[in-house]
Amino acid sequence: MGKNFIENNDFRNEMDKIIAKIKDNLMAGKNQFYKVSELELSQLKDRYYHFEDECKDGYITGSSFVIDKLNLPKGWFHYFLNLKHEINDIAVSAVAHDGAGILSLDSVLFGSITKLSGNENYMHVSQVNRNTRNIWVKNEAGKVYLMNPQPNLYSPDGTLDAENYDFYECKQGAGFIEIKSKRDGLEFHIRIFIPIDLPGEIWTISIKNVSHKTRKINIYPEINFGLDSHPSHYFVGMAVSEVDYDPDNFAIIAKNLDIKNSFPRWGAFISTKKPHSFDSNADTYYGFGASILYPKSVFDEKLANCEAKQPLKGMIGAFQHELFLNPKEHEEFHFAVTSINPEKDVKKQVREWTETLYVQQINHEFDKMSMAWKNIFESYLIKTPSEEIDRTFNIWGKYQSILCSRFNSPYDIGTRDMFQYMLANCMFEPNYVTLMLPYLLNYQYRDGRIPRQICKFSSLHDLRNFMDCQLWMHDLAVLYIKETGDFNILDEQIGFLEDDNKTINNEKTLSVYDHLLLAIKSAYDSNIGDNGLCKLGYGGWNDALDGLRGDKSESVWLSELLVYASRKMMELSILKNDKKTTAYLKKVIEQITDAINTAGWDKNGYYIFGYDNNGKPVGSSANKEGKRHLNENSWAIYSDIIPKERVDEVIDEMKKLKTPFGLRLLSPYSKKSSKEVGRIADQAKGHFENGSVYQHGALFWSIALLRRGYVDEAFENFVLLTNENRVSDISTNPPIYHSNYTAVPDNNDFGKEPYYPFTGSHAWRMRFIAEMIGITPEFDSITINPKIPSVWRKSVADCELIMKARKKSNRLAHDNIFYNIKIYRDDTIKKGMNVIVNGTEMKVGKNGVSISFDDQIFVNKSKKEKDIDISVYI
Repeated sequence: MGKNFIENNDFRNEMDKIIAKIKDNLMAGKNQFYKVSELELSQLKDRYYHFEDECKDGYITGSSFVIDKLNLPKGWFHYFLNLKHEINDIAVSAVAHDGAGILSLDSVLFGSITKLSGNENYMHVSQVNRNTRNIWVKNEAGKVYLMNPQPNLYSPDGTLDAENYDFYECKQGAGFIEIKSKRDGLEFHIRIFIPIDLPGEIWTISIKNVSHKTRKINIYPEINFGLDSHPSHYFVGMAVSEVDYDPDNFAIIAKNLDIKNSFPRWGAFISTKKPHSFDSNADTYYGFGASILYPKSVFDEKLANCEAKQPLKGMIGAFQHELFLNPKEHEEFHFAVTSINPEKDVKKQVREWTETLYVQQINHEFDKMSMAWKNIFESYLIKTPSEEIDRTFNIWGKYQSILCSRFNSPYDIGTRDMFQYMLANCMFEPNYVTLMLPYLLNYQYRDGRIPRQICKFSSLHDLRNFMDCQLWMHDLAVLYIKETGDFNILDEQIGFLEDDNKTINNEKTLSVYDHLLLAIKSAYDSNIGDNGLCKLGYGGWNDALDGLRGDKSESVWLSELLVYASRKMMELSILKNDKKTTAYLKKVIEQITDAINTAGWDKNGYYIFGYDNNGKPVGSSANKEGKRHLNENSWAIYSDIIPKERVDEVIDEMKKLKTPFGLRLLSPYSKKSSKEVGRIADQAKGHFENGSVYQHGALFWSIALLRRGYVDEAFENFVLLTNENRVSDISTNPPIYHSNYTAVPDNNDFGKEPYYPFTGSHAWRMRFIAEMIGITPEFDSITINPKIPSVWRKSVADCELIMKARKKSNRLAHDNIFYNIKIYRDDTIKKGMNVIVNGTEMKVGKNGVSISFDDQIFVNKSKKEKDIDISVYI
């Protein structure tokens, strides 16, 4: 076929053979790359993409993901959003490598502005028949084709339409996507991004005539509006759908007039140039039929100029622009796809967009967005022996963290999710945590519990009784205060969600500190079962075991989380000199720890899941299925409840859960009736919570080992979860985002990662890397205690640099202070490490080096960038 973006059959066959070899290895229980040569592995790794990185002082400071091939393992969607520190009116776009995708406001699924027809999957991991972003081209001969080529569009004779293109490339960068193509003597360039403050997309479409004749063409940008009501339409969507056309601003304004819609929003498609014609009615634009690919209207002389009123097939936005291009001439068009607030001045909102859609202003908005991402990326940089880990930590891990912290759930705000996500955000945008932590606490009940999910635009919160949601806030609060020195947040007065599940009462308030204490009490007071463990509630982290809930069921993991949260709360009570609370917390820790080590211990040497409502053990050697669970054993180490003599025994037992992609959640799989154990039995074995490598849980294990001092084993497990251990043909996912789970043995999907990017794993991935680097802020000091795996140390010669990092201090009192750490191999050191700070050798204790924030090295009167130089020799 001669197109570098379309694989020829010979190359595809060669790649298929290598993939088959890897799959055979996996099924045989071998290393997936057994007898795969470096050349073969390199070909697979480079098959679909390459990175264009920006570097400064040896650090990766920027990165674009360039997709070279059109036919990918699945649709590789890129996500971008308003990068602002606000809670409401946040727009997010998902755009695949062929242009497919959505624009949403505040909720990926419930806040859709545009939508993929028939695709209600919030992950958007596969394109559907009707793309929501099409740009059609009609040439002088009446031939119609897409500006953005499609992977699987075939002619009746079996010819792939993409063969008619001379070039294709998709670049996914921080906050934008670009698609370039060439066909029919024309070069096309599409760029889409979301400005920092405006709730919508800006499109720039460039067409250049590279032929030797004057061209007359028409282009037809097209979108599908998706203004669904929340929670649902009281009749049908079309009954409340209307469109107005604003001829002064060349704007198609789509309206949802449902008076019961709790999330009122309209949409607009705006052109900077006067269109030749437009349409907003899918009935007239597409026509009717079982399967329609080409809109019938693009073959007509002009579109219908129709303002849709209750269209059967829905509201769309389509413009027709007619243009003439001389040889080497090009023309540029700018469009906006945006949400509109119907409760405000609609014309004013449209006018604001039209005033933005000038080249100079668009470039300004793009540069402002790019600079905001640059500042986030450069706030914490690492350079290690692993380029993949560097790129994840410096760029794409931060990117995914910010995306998830704004859209942590496709539906609403998951409380326990958000408390974990922001553990990563603390490191590079603590101002967002400053905003969100009090906001979340405002939804806490007076008894200390908090809803599983909060709905931002109605009172339809997720009221399932998950007892862990309120126990994640303590870790975040402590980390935030240590990072920023913002002790005042503990005294901030916060209201409550009343028992009607609707009213936020800000009259009878308590301090953040007291909110945190209430959370502990809700999980301990009157919530302990017959075995001395916390009552399970709705689920013990593995939500799919929801059949075990009941008044008497108990959870080992929830008890471990309570101990961990109590330890964090005790740090705050000691800080506050609150002796009464400190004594209470000591009692909680001692009693629950004793119960876990007694009732939670299995005779075969590991911790069980807990007890069902009949008092029978779950996740124990007495069970036929799910007899060994990872999470309870990770947290036994992580929460520091495990006796020293049991650690190695637990580690040995958990090795039985190991796969080539990390430790699975449990074994063996559950196959019982879902009435007994819950929806886990409905899941295919090795998928989701039914024994997959759930990356969230596997990272708990890695970070637990790291904290306990098992550095090499922790890193060995961690690497299994990274891109170093992935090839796209097996995982099917793009390498810029990490997935929530990996399918494991006993199914044909071994190694597949169906979903991204909404997962709690990314925060723990970032925390693991940060703890390895070892720049750890405390309340009154900074601790330097790197945990470097021996494989990194052995990767360099004696006296050579192993790795380095540069972290901006987030302390409120530190203006432009940067920690600049370099770690060297030193074979003269037999044990421990030597640390030199700004030329002075420091005393190294059991936990590394501690530097008081009162030290003179933190004084920066000039306010210019000031480095604290740290050299570590190991």
